[in-house]
Amino acid sequence: MRTRGHVSLNLKRLFRPWSLAGFVVLVLVCGQSTNAMAYAEGSFQRTLHVTGPVNLDVSTGSGSIQIRTGGSNQVQVTGHIKTRDWLGGNGEEKVKQIQANPPIQQSGNIIRIGHIDDSELRRNVSISYELVVPGETQLHSQTGSGNQTVEGIRKSIEVGTGSGGLRITDIGDTVRADTGSGDVQIDRVKGNVRARTGSGSIHATGIAGGFEANTGSGRITLEQTSPGAVRADTGSGGMELHGVRGSLEAKAGSGTIRAEG
Repeated sequence: MRTRGHVSLNLKRLFRPWSLAGFVVLVLVCGQSTNAMAYAEGSFQRTLHVTGPVNLDVSTGSGSIQIRTGGSNQVQVTGHIKTRDWLGGNGEEKVKQIQANPPIQQSGNIIRIGHIDDSELRRNVSISYELVVPGETQLHSQTGSGNQTVEGIRKSIEVGTGSGGLRITDIGDTVRADTGSGDVQIDRVKGNVRARTGSGSIHATGIAGGFEANTGSGRITLEQTSPGAVRADTGSGGMELHGVRGSLEAKAGSGTIRAEG
């Protein structure tokens, strides 16, 4: 018994330094992994002159989009660039390249922003946009993963994101809003509204037109101010529909439905 105890004690002493060495190596490896990532940031600004109603297309893979209205003869573009790359990579060079030649294309009053054909330049790059546009702008905007805010546009808009929230306010024509995962908030629209989210709630107030909403999982709330057909469908969640002034079709897989005219 004494021999076994003695051997056990020696084994503990034998392995203790190795355990400590392994711990040190693990810490060093983790530290190197953390420090191996390099980040770079930058921004750019451009002012585009226009002479009438604008047709605007905005796209970003990983970043947000904010759009509001301003003067009638120009579009102001601010882009915020973020890159991440392994230490020794070309993140800073990518930022400089985008700053020198932003992804902006203009042909008269037709403007495309955010479309980068070079796949290597797009890799690990995030650009968020802040735009000031004329009220007479027709908009199509899309993010892969990021929130969008749009306010004050008087023409029709189509807004989409793979994953992110949408906030839309004071639109003078039809609205189409689509997100794979995220909440949709819409307020004061003078036209028909179509909203969809795979997972999230839809909240719409001041809708002066027809309304169509679909969510896989989430609540639907509507306040309608002018006549128009209403269709609402939620797989899991309830709904409240106020001021309905047209035909109504409502369906909830699980949850209560409250509707009033």
